[in-house]
Amino acid sequence: MESTALLQKLFKREGLLPFQLDGLTIRHVICTGRMSSAAAYADEPWRHRHLPNFIVRSKEPFNAEANPDRLVDSFITPTERHFRRNHGPIPNIDAQAWSMSIEINTESSSIARVKRTLRLGDLSKLPQFEVVAVLECAGNRRDGLKAIKPVNGVTWGAGTASNARWGGCRLRDVLAAAGVPANLCDPFYANSRHVEFAAYGEVTDDEKYTSSIPLEWVMNPLNMVLVATEMNGMPLLRDHGFPARIVAPGIIGARWVKWLKYIRVQDRESDGYYQQRDYKILPPIAGASNCEEFWPRFPALMELNIQSAICRPSADECLQVGRPYRVRGYALSGGGRAVDRVEVSLDGGRTWDLADMYTVQAKADSHGGQRDWTAKHWAWVLWSFHIESIPPGCSIACRAWDSGGNTQPSAAVWNYRGVMNNAVFRVCPPTTGSAPSRL
Repeated sequence: MESTALLQKLFKREGLLPFQLDGLTIRHVICTGRMSSAAAYADEPWRHRHLPNFIVRSKEPFNAEANPDRLVDSFITPTERHFRRNHGPIPNIDAQAWSMSIEINTESSSIARVKRTLRLGDLSKLPQFEVVAVLECAGNRRDGLKAIKPVNGVTWGAGTASNARWGGCRLRDVLAAAGVPANLCDPFYANSRHVEFAAYGEVTDDEKYTSSIPLEWVMNPLNMVLVATEMNGMPLLRDHGFPARIVAPGIIGARWVKWLKYIRVQDRESDGYYQQRDYKILPPIAGASNCEEFWPRFPALMELNIQSAICRPSADECLQVGRPYRVRGYALSGGGRAVDRVEVSLDGGRTWDLADMYTVQAKADSHGGQRDWTAKHWAWVLWSFHIESIPPGCSIACRAWDSGGNTQPSAAVWNYRGVMNNAVFRVCPPTTGSAPSRL
């Protein structure tokens, strides 16, 4: 009865009376621990969403990609233009009451099992770092795979990549303080171990959102995995994981867990839905009817692949034949590999010319701009290419290469979840004799 009374007060406060919601009663909520859709999404942070900046793909949960032509306006993506990706309602967490647990739960006899509680004040006492890193959803450009045949996932264009300045403490320091050996030559690392993250809040496919990355990756000080509390110099917004989230540069966005509830060192990969039955590249023979047999056979995605996209012109922007135009876009890669060049073709891929690139260090043009190839590269590059005269029937393609010798395939390879599409990006905008040029 006490639980019923509390829920009645909540529903009344949110204007959700009567108590029959989408076919779910209060008794259902008490038994299942889940509210109906109306109640769960009653407290979304709409005033911080700047909807004109986005293409909204779903409202509940809220999923919205940036308008691609605005992405190339600045190297650091303003927070109000950074894409939103969610698997459930946005938790409304009180920063003063928030805490997360740090757990060491391995079979190793060399270190003790640990469970500690940390609050924001504890994180602020650790050394603070900033990293400029691109966050990309593994489903970026899923529309290209959906064009081949249906896929299972939100239909994203090229707007689920954004480049931000993230601030917080290193996860390495958090774990070292809890007793994890900081020296990667320690015998503790003779066996593979993982760090699992869990989020507060409900999700659509599992009891909670969990994911993991290898411990060795986390403990490498060059990899700059953060427990982030800031984005672009300000506290995280709720949509972006307030009060604390994981930032794992060079790794797919699904591992950048938001609204942290616990961080756990363990002997195995996370067994959660989003690690084991999602975010994997299944072979083309796998589909809705037989995917269950394939999930266990293939690895969870980690590092981003080489990627580039054309943001200007869009597919429906009219270009004037015979006039100049500057094509603009972004490129990125994973694992700390640098994008070493972007190429553009105007003849269907028969010939390619080098684009100008703009990086976190400086402009690196095609005539010898100097970059530190020994460093880890976590940010995207912006690029541009000048067309002196738009030809009739204009077709523009781009592809990027990284310092590992990887480039984008000429054609997309379909997979059931529609992830990691990095085929050569092509756009065929209409041409006209009256549209003004964009210089």
